[in-house]
Amino acid sequence: MRQFFWLILGLLCAGLSTSSEPQSSVVVRQLESIPFSFAKFLGQFRSSNHTIGDYLPDKVCVFDLEQFGNALQSDALWALNVYDSWGKIPAGLLQGNYFMPGNFEQCRKQTRPNAARWFNSQHCTVRFGFHTLAFPLSPVWLGICLPDSCEPGFIKLMADYFALENGLDPINDYLQADFCYRNEPSQNLGGVAISAIVILSIIAAGVVASTAAEVFGLLFKRPVPQYLKDISLYNNLATLFKTEPKAEQKTDTLDCVNGIRSILMLQIIAHHVHDALRNLPVSNNLSREEYFETAPGILSYRVSALSADIFLVLSAMLLTYGVMRELTNNAGKIGIVRIWIHRIVRVLPAYGFLIYFVVAFAEHFGEGPLYRHVVQPTVDACADNWWSAILFIQNYVNPDRLCLPHTWYLSVDMQLYIVSPIFIYLLWRYGKQITPGLAMLVLIPVVCVFATFTYNDFWLNPPMADDREMHRLRSTYYATHARMSVWFFGIGFGYFLFQTREKQVKWSVTVLTVVSIFATALSGFIMYTAHEIYKPRALDPLGDAFYESLHRVAWVGCHMWLIFMCVNGYGSVLDSFLSWAVWQPVARLSYCMYLIHYVVIMVTFEAVTRQPFHFSAINVQYIMLGVVGLSAAASLVWTLFIERPCVALEKKVCLLIRRSRQ
Repeated sequence: MRQFFWLILGLLCAGLSTSSEPQSSVVVRQLESIPFSFAKFLGQFRSSNHTIGDYLPDKVCVFDLEQFGNALQSDALWALNVYDSWGKIPAGLLQGNYFMPGNFEQCRKQTRPNAARWFNSQHCTVRFGFHTLAFPLSPVWLGICLPDSCEPGFIKLMADYFALENGLDPINDYLQADFCYRNEPSQNLGGVAISAIVILSIIAAGVVASTAAEVFGLLFKRPVPQYLKDISLYNNLATLFKTEPKAEQKTDTLDCVNGIRSILMLQIIAHHVHDALRNLPVSNNLSREEYFETAPGILSYRVSALSADIFLVLSAMLLTYGVMRELTNNAGKIGIVRIWIHRIVRVLPAYGFLIYFVVAFAEHFGEGPLYRHVVQPTVDACADNWWSAILFIQNYVNPDRLCLPHTWYLSVDMQLYIVSPIFIYLLWRYGKQITPGLAMLVLIPVVCVFATFTYNDFWLNPPMADDREMHRLRSTYYATHARMSVWFFGIGFGYFLFQTREKQVKWSVTVLTVVSIFATALSGFIMYTAHEIYKPRALDPLGDAFYESLHRVAWVGCHMWLIFMCVNGYGSVLDSFLSWAVWQPVARLSYCMYLIHYVVIMVTFEAVTRQPFHFSAINVQYIMLGVVGLSAAASLVWTLFIERPCVALEKKVCLLIRRSRQ
């Protein structure tokens, strides 16, 4: 009797103790149970009532999943290793830490005999949304480790079944095949890659042989043909890193342009690093959003994008200066075709070979949960639209699938470069008589952009829907007719510099001071306006239309004043800094750096991310410095092996043509 009493008392106490425990949060239970519940669901998929079909790989997949599920329930070490590599709900989910890829390497290493076949694992990433929560929560990316017998489409089907049965949202805005990685025994190179290896090897062999010939000639004091020197590494390295001191008197060299071009290149790299970071999974998304709403974030991302407009001005200015000098020296005669060919040879080989290189090898550079998702769209766009890229028309023909998106600039530059000699000749021939026409060419694009914004009801911030945003980019960002105002502004400035090339422009200190203060204030106002435009605010389409149509011309005008001050000896410390001889090698590499840096960001940082990036201002600087260093090294190789040999070939062909005419 006494034992029965104590038994009853113990049960009552246990019941009271159990009932007094607080119930765990429903949200917490749902979130924390997702990975293990999904693993159990997959292990039981074969025995459930879900339709599998007669497709053999799907049947093998569910059999392997059942083996995995049983082994996991019995705590088999191999199954625990597989599940251990899965993504788990992380800390900071409410702060935007929604990317949980798990351990990519650990998953890929799992393999063991499984019944009549081997169990080899593959890493996949699936996506789930939440519609049952009382508060907004971003969809999560969950890394899972599955048998490699499971095909991506079937994995997506099982993930959708799990989501629907567990109060989650299936997400269909991604291609599952881009997020599954097997341990392929070997990746056979395609025909494009093999042909690229052959062609690039021939070029490299020619450069190395020429270098050996020049070194041999120097050692044994033998004459070396000039055409071998032109493609020799020894000669081209010396040429690239050769520096000239700044001239004491005013000359045609425009030394300050080297510094401006180099700094602009660094700004463009900073812009594209920030652009990559805006889309990269981070562990502290709210901190990232706050950074891009602050003045440093907006200036580093938005204002640095204006460097492309200054490059257009520099290109137009230098073209005008060079063409007018040739017209003056040759009594009004100029070889327009020769100018076009020289420009094409200067731009196309390095660009074309980079497209070839990306299509051939970009898929083989690395791997990771996001690698195909990041790299494959660029590879596919270049494989399909390479022709519009090398014809420099892709800003109009395929603006929604640009091959190497940053190279829209080359299309704009080349189109304007081709038509400009006609305007430059008229300006040289008739001078101030056609300056009103030139002013109209500056004004018309400004009006066009403003009218396009107001007619289509475009705005800059907050972001529009994707289709409208692409319409805006196609109409007012990539389009040559929307960009040509700064180009013709540069032609007018180049004409002014040429007319005053032989003497210093003498303006009073008062005028120089007032205009300098105005240019500085205008630059500050543009940066302040950019901050106000892109910070969280109410919709203002009219204000955005004024900003988009006017800020580019105003921004390049401020930089043209800086060049004017430096060229005419008023730049003081700024002129000394921008004309520093150190900038000369950087300026020579700037074109190849411009081409290559985007690929460097894509394949060495953005695509190979395997864990959420911790966003901070100092980490951004680390990434930018790394990209600058890798881009400089890669651009040096590209310049020595692609650009310089092609320029040397052009020189040789032109020399042969001149000799044949004589």
